[in-house]
Amino acid sequence: MKSLWPMTTPKGQNKTSAKSALAIKLDELNQYKIDLGLDRLQLVIEQLAIASELPQIITVGGTNGKGSTVAAICSLLKTQNKTYGAFTSPHLFKFNERIEVNDTLATDDEILKAFNTIDEAKGTINLSYFEYAFLAALLVFIEHRVEVMVLEVGLGGRLDATNVLDADACVITTVDLDHTQWLGDTIEAIAMEKAGIMRAEKPIIFGASNTPTAIIEQAESIGARLYQQGIDYQLAMTDVGFDYVQSDRRFTGLNKPQLLGDYQIQNFASALTVLITLGYEFNTKQLNHALSSWHINGRLQIMNNKPLVVADVAHNRQSAQQLAKYLHDHPVAGQTRAVFSVLADKNLASWLGELVGEFSHWLIFPLNNQRAMPIDELKITLADDVGVLSQFEDGETALQAAKSLSDVNDRIVVFGSFHVLEEVFSSDL
Repeated sequence: MKSLWPMTTPKGQNKTSAKSALAIKLDELNQYKIDLGLDRLQLVIEQLAIASELPQIITVGGTNGKGSTVAAICSLLKTQNKTYGAFTSPHLFKFNERIEVNDTLATDDEILKAFNTIDEAKGTINLSYFEYAFLAALLVFIEHRVEVMVLEVGLGGRLDATNVLDADACVITTVDLDHTQWLGDTIEAIAMEKAGIMRAEKPIIFGASNTPTAIIEQAESIGARLYQQGIDYQLAMTDVGFDYVQSDRRFTGLNKPQLLGDYQIQNFASALTVLITLGYEFNTKQLNHALSSWHINGRLQIMNNKPLVVADVAHNRQSAQQLAKYLHDHPVAGQTRAVFSVLADKNLASWLGELVGEFSHWLIFPLNNQRAMPIDELKITLADDVGVLSQFEDGETALQAAKSLSDVNDRIVVFGSFHVLEEVFSSDL
């Protein structure tokens, strides 16, 4: 995916300059309301009369790894000379990041035109912020006549806006505890919600090991074609990369991706498998090219060197485990400091233990977000499990303090959510 980093305000320019027309329109929408259900959206899509214009659709759900898998699918599609549209969420710095066509973000004018079309079609129907974004993406993709649409599920699957369309194939990357207030408080309950994106006789790829029973049973119930890692396709890590085997296809000596973290190889394999099930054919050269060009912001992304600054959107148990494994497997000569904040609904206490011992100093700040964990609650939650703890007024100040304390052998990890990265990196490193 196209790199947007760093998105900086030119020195001397006032950050409070006049809002764009798109920003004004977005302010009218409720960005914090989650309103699951498909009935409203189905009515608006019928009014838009776009069903006959839709191209091939690939839907990507799961707890973690959705954005990386979407980006991998797009990177692979480019080797096939296929035009594509990618819908992802949330964004880091600007709404346009959610709607990408062939490596290019949708323009403000394209999005506003789509919003106007939606307003005309919806009448008195109330739509959520996410539903507006999703419908705008569809209209932009249709306008560009893309051959493939790759859609990232926002929340869950069964009742998510993206599920209003019948996908030709789908991926469920992983299942773990997250959004428990909406999806359930067990792995199997959450898996059942995510399994709602399956369609009869269509491929469904589960990208992690140990497929939840709910996914297996739902696939059997509706007649979806389930492909499981370790059963229907295999991965083998090597010193320099990995091998991939699926049926009679064997790709050996594939290079490691530029994206850090061994789990990204799992995401790439999911992307490759879903395209193979749709009839795409690849050779090793194409796969290595896709691996070398595969990029997504905010996933173990190196933002600065000396000291090393790493940005990651880890915000739940599974992603915290992945971050901890990376830090443990890649030690630095000096100290590792955390610049951190989190949303209140992320149940920090349940996964903080995954990261205890990985940081010598936690530098925390209050997020400027309605869903943010209050700073006093954040301090109390961290106090008994971390060593040195410092509080700052905002993310930029926390990062600058971490850098001033660090030497060339130290490492700073900025993490906690997309919102954390947006606030910390809103100006020059």
